[in-house]
Amino acid sequence: MNKCFIITGFINGNIKNIAHISKEDYIICADGGYRFAIREGIEPDLLIGDFDSFTEGPPDHVHTITHPIEKDDTDTMLCIKYAVEKGIHEICLIGGMGGRLDHTLSNLQSMAWATEFWHSRHMKGRTIRMLDCQNEVMMLKNDTLQLSGTPGEKISLISYSDACMNVTAKSLKWKLINAHLTNSFPLGISNEFLTDQCEISVGNGCLLILRSKDLG
Repeated sequence: MNKCFIITGFINGNIKNIAHISKEDYIICADGGYRFAIREGIEPDLLIGDFDSFTEGPPDHVHTITHPIEKDDTDTMLCIKYAVEKGIHEICLIGGMGGRLDHTLSNLQSMAWATEFWHSRHMKGRTIRMLDCQNEVMMLKNDTLQLSGTPGEKISLISYSDACMNVTAKSLKWKLINAHLTNSFPLGISNEFLTDQCEISVGNGCLLILRSKDLG
């Protein structure tokens, strides 16, 4: 398993319009995310959660890991931990933002946990993203990332840690060269692709990379 999709309990839009899921991909539903999956005819490989928001209980025909309602980890965090422990290289959360703000922030914290876990063990080539119909969120720690896009496409760089040092962004409208970003000043909001490729690097710190589009 090299790629895993985690269907979260809140999705703004249709799964199949948000992400391309192939037969080879591993699919985990976080608790009530199972409703979104079956609505679009998607059969998950695994269900994880306390099922407090899925009152009819998990189906018998799908492998399920049930956790108590009173626990430290959110259902999405449990799914991420499972994927990380299985050695999956690419994790993609579908949904997970746009509903309750506390849930959105906790999902960002869960993404940061995975990023820190991989970094502390020198595990290269691992990525975690969160997608909905309007946004793509990635995290980068002490590393370099190549991205494809279209000229004029919006991209924002936000320091998730207290500070991100030596941030460089190439082929964007407003260049950053060894910049110092902090989590208390939004310097990197609404930059733009100049070409169909860009390169982003951060020397020290955990950087949020957001690609967003206006709806309407």
